[in-house]
Amino acid sequence: MPENITQFYHAYDMIQLSWAGYILGAFLILTHAAALLFPKKVQGILSRSARNDKAAAILLAVDFLWFAIMLGGWGPFAPMKIWLYEFEGIRGLLIILCPITCILLITFIKDLLFPRALGMFGLLAAAPLLSAAFLKDPGTRLLIPIWSYIVITLSIFWIAKPYLYRNMVSALLARPRLWAPLCLTGIAYGIAVLVSSILYW
Repeated sequence: MPENITQFYHAYDMIQLSWAGYILGAFLILTHAAALLFPKKVQGILSRSARNDKAAAILLAVDFLWFAIMLGGWGPFAPMKIWLYEFEGIRGLLIILCPITCILLITFIKDLLFPRALGMFGLLAAAPLLSAAFLKDPGTRLLIPIWSYIVITLSIFWIAKPYLYRNMVSALLARPRLWAPLCLTGIAYGIAVLVSSILYW
C-alpha cells in the first residue's frame, strides 16, 4: 500500500475543472480556427500524417516519456506516480521497458505508426480531463467527458486498427464541403467549454 494517505491523491485529482475547461476550450478553438483559416495547409498535413515517420517517432517518444513519469514519479513529478497494486513488484521492469519498447516500435513498426502514437496520446490526454470533471457540479461539466470519451473511442480504434485513421482522413478530405461545418462545430464546442469555464466552473 502507499506509504501515507496523501499518496492516494494523484496529480490528476487536483486539477480544477475550470482549468481543464480553459485548456480544452482554447485547444478546440485554436486548432479548428487554424483548420478553417488555412484549409489547404492543414489538409496537406493530414493527408501525409498517417505515414509521417518523424512525427510518429516524436509523438511516440512523448507517449512513453509521459508513461515513464507516471511509473517513476521522480522529483517534482512525484504527484504523477501511479499505484500499481499487485504489479508493484515489477515497477522497475516496466520503467526499463518504456525506452526499449519505444525504440523497438520506431525501428520495426513503421507502417502507420503515427495513428498508433496518436491513439496512445489521446488515451493519456483524456485521463486528466476526466479526472477534473469527475463528480463535479454543474451539469455543464459533461462537455468535457463527452469530448474525452469520443477521443478515447477513436484512440482505441486507431491503436488496434491504424488503417481506420488513414481511411477516416481520406474520407474527410474527399468531402471538402464538410470541412468548414466541422471546423465551425469544433469552434462552437470550444466556445461552449470556455464560456462554461468562465461563468460556471
